[in-house]
Amino acid sequence: MSEKKLIKSSVIVMVFIILGKVLALVRDALIAAKFGATYITDIYNFALGMVYLLTTISYGLTTTFIPLHTEHLQKSTKKIRDKFVNNVVNVSSIFTILLSVILIIFAKYIIYVFGHGFWNDPKILSISVEITRIMIISLIFISLQSVITGVLQAHKEFYEPAAMAAISNIVYIVYLLFLTSKYGIKGFAVATVIGFFMQFVINIPKYIKLGYRYEGIVDFKDKEIHNMFKLMLPIIISTSVVQLNVFVNRSFATNIFFGAVTVLDYANKINTLAYEVFAIGIAMIVYPTLSELATKENKDEYKRALGRAINTIMLIMVPAAIAIAVLREPLITVIFKRGAFNAEAAKLTASALLFYSPAMIAYGIRDILNKAFYSIKDTKTPMINSFIGIVMNIVINVFIIKYMKVSGLTLATTISAIITTILMAWNLNKKLEGIELRKLTNSFLKISASSAIMGGIIFIINKASMYKFGSEMKGSLISLIVSFVIGMFVYFLSVYLFKVEEYNQIIDGLKKRKTVKK
Repeated sequence: MSEKKLIKSSVIVMVFIILGKVLALVRDALIAAKFGATYITDIYNFALGMVYLLTTISYGLTTTFIPLHTEHLQKSTKKIRDKFVNNVVNVSSIFTILLSVILIIFAKYIIYVFGHGFWNDPKILSISVEITRIMIISLIFISLQSVITGVLQAHKEFYEPAAMAAISNIVYIVYLLFLTSKYGIKGFAVATVIGFFMQFVINIPKYIKLGYRYEGIVDFKDKEIHNMFKLMLPIIISTSVVQLNVFVNRSFATNIFFGAVTVLDYANKINTLAYEVFAIGIAMIVYPTLSELATKENKDEYKRALGRAINTIMLIMVPAAIAIAVLREPLITVIFKRGAFNAEAAKLTASALLFYSPAMIAYGIRDILNKAFYSIKDTKTPMINSFIGIVMNIVINVFIIKYMKVSGLTLATTISAIITTILMAWNLNKKLEGIELRKLTNSFLKISASSAIMGGIIFIINKASMYKFGSEMKGSLISLIVSFVIGMFVYFLSVYLFKVEEYNQIIDGLKKRKTVKK
């Protein structure tokens, strides 16, 4: 893929991701308005969290499938290629169906382990079991789309996979607007399954256009299948532990008060918004470059590419974290505070978000570091790091939850995320015999200083807006709009004056493009 086409694809993919995120915010606002921060939303978020925990299998499947299928596209005949794809589809589907049946049968006991607080009330337990069983069906469609999207990405077709979140969120929004009063939370669980089904369906036309057809091929003895599952294991364990960390936090939250899981979940959704739009996109773009340079054993260029990626992440994530921390109250008011989601729920969510916000910086850098380890065929280090993170998180939770409640859970997550990211950087620095840590630290300090200046300005703007226009919807909207415009100007001016390398490179690149056009 040419550089021009890569940039165009990246922009379109980013637009689809942003659209999905905007629709997700609309969905979450509707959920908050319809159900509030109650045991109903706790049950839904718990069941959805369990589904996401198990989607790590599909993530591992896609991650390992893409390079294997890419090799087929370059070296194998169409017949061998299609046989491999269909075998993966069928074997993974059989495994997922068996797993889903087991989970449906033992749903009650899974809830006992991970959501013990639901057992305190027989009615709540009964509803939670039913909702969980319905939503487990989603796993079948997630498994199918993980292979189909892997095929599309191997062919450099990114638009359909990037549009999946937007499609499913449209399904949820339609249900919440028109059907909630009639079918309630059980209907929404069914709508969630339909949403995952639509994520699978949207990829089918392009899959067929590429020349693929379904065949009932099942070969458990195939060596490539064995090799793929061996490669999957460390990635699945690593990503499962990350999702398990979220699940553990929800488990702790079920024992605080009804609505605590929802408060935790909404704080997390706002906190990861910038991370999921920008950091994941940057990691996706840089991964092939790192893999190529690692294969060529070009260490110097590899380290430069890695350094640029980390600095670019920091350039976005550090100011985003500070802005979200400062503007947490107007953000929550605008997005969630309506209907059943009252002032008390908004206050609790804002408190939790304050301690969550630094974690997004660690998450963004950690993603790049993970890709760096994968590119040099080291999947064990991220896996071990994930285990360290969850153990650390649980230990901190045990000691802090009684004093800080939900905010303690978010603080524990942030502390463990920062420490494990530092450990990852130290391990990679040792493995690559230096990754310019001093230069990265210098950039981080400059970006942090610029972000702090911006934070101070938007703090004053927010206070002035709240004083003049009030803290409800009007004042919050004015605060966010004015803070965004002035805050961006102050931040970009600051990083320019501090001479942050990556920012100046972007400006120089834009100047060159204008010169070429003229």
